[in-house]
Amino acid sequence: MKRMVIIVLMVVGCLGVRAQAPHIYEHTYPVVASENPQIRALMDSVAIDSIEAYIEHLCSYHNRRYDSRYIWEVQDWLVSRYQAFGVDTVMLHDFPVPDSTIETADNIIAVQWGAKTPQEFVVCGAHYDSWNDDGEDPDTIRSPGADDNASGVAGILETARLLSHYTFDRSIIYANWCAEEIGLVGSAAYARDMAEQGMDIVGYFNLDMTGYLQEGSDIHVHLMYTTQDSTIADYVYGFSHTYFPDMPIHQDWLAWGDSDYSSFNRNGYPAVHPFEDVRASSPYIHSRQDVLGLSVNSLEQSKRFTELNLGLVATLAGLQNHDVIENECITIALYPNPAKESVTILADDELQHVTVINLIGQSLAHNVVRENNKYVLDINQFPSGIYLLKISTKRGTATQRLVVL
Repeated sequence: MKRMVIIVLMVVGCLGVRAQAPHIYEHTYPVVASENPQIRALMDSVAIDSIEAYIEHLCSYHNRRYDSRYIWEVQDWLVSRYQAFGVDTVMLHDFPVPDSTIETADNIIAVQWGAKTPQEFVVCGAHYDSWNDDGEDPDTIRSPGADDNASGVAGILETARLLSHYTFDRSIIYANWCAEEIGLVGSAAYARDMAEQGMDIVGYFNLDMTGYLQEGSDIHVHLMYTTQDSTIADYVYGFSHTYFPDMPIHQDWLAWGDSDYSSFNRNGYPAVHPFEDVRASSPYIHSRQDVLGLSVNSLEQSKRFTELNLGLVATLAGLQNHDVIENECITIALYPNPAKESVTILADDELQHVTVINLIGQSLAHNVVRENNKYVLDINQFPSGIYLLKISTKRGTATQRLVVL
């Protein structure tokens, strides 16, 4: 969580609505009036022991300052976790860090590709850097960052661990941002880059500080969003009231900081930020005392925030019904793969369309195939890398990955 000077925040708060860019794309959101048994089962699978273990490991680094020597170890560990979960594509998003002792830093982007509309993305994220207000030396200052923001990262990791085993209509991105504590630098760079490239982000869900609960309080959610994002907020309210009828949730605002959801709404993407009590949040952040047990004193609350995040993402991404496996009779072969100049697509049904999509969801080519179950796709114009082929036949649609050499 990035702290700011209060007087500046008051001015920014007055201008908050104007600061948000118009939405790049307009989407409708589900009306959640009853529970989906599959979604409920997934939410019930969230393990409090996993969340605790993630937080404990992240706090074991001396600090997670964006400019410290430890941040690379943290980054490697996070990448290894997403790879271990089997997430389709794990990559680093490199961005410049102005006015710093380092030139660049990295966001971690883990993509789970959708089966029907992979060019549409549901994104959930949390910053993985930490901060201590008491010191300047990035390699000596201790900054465990349990609530701010190992708690949020743990929620994203647990969401990825569980959802990575399922198939969704839309693509899901699990993201961890760097250099949040010096001004939302990492998420701002990513959201700006994606907006410039026309990426279709249906919604962004942010986790930042989920583990502190004031003594005597019941678990509740303060939801932050701008007026322009009231539609996606209505989706969150409806979902929360249906799945957690006894958990209060309402809009509120921070008087002392900001978080990565603002990077998305300022670049034209709908974004919301569920947060622990804004008037009784952890008093230990940005210090050596931001540790498990003191600053994260309610793992049950972190679990609830994770369940909420997982359910929102899974529902909006379109969890496919595993009782009825669509397109199970469609057989598609790609050869060669990897390929350099062309790839042959062979299906056991009549092909209709072949669309080439890059890793950020842009449709690069749309090919119409007429009355044939075999098609040779020219890939000379595509740079080396990983692409998705969305292949439509008379019986349905399938998605295949293609590696271009």
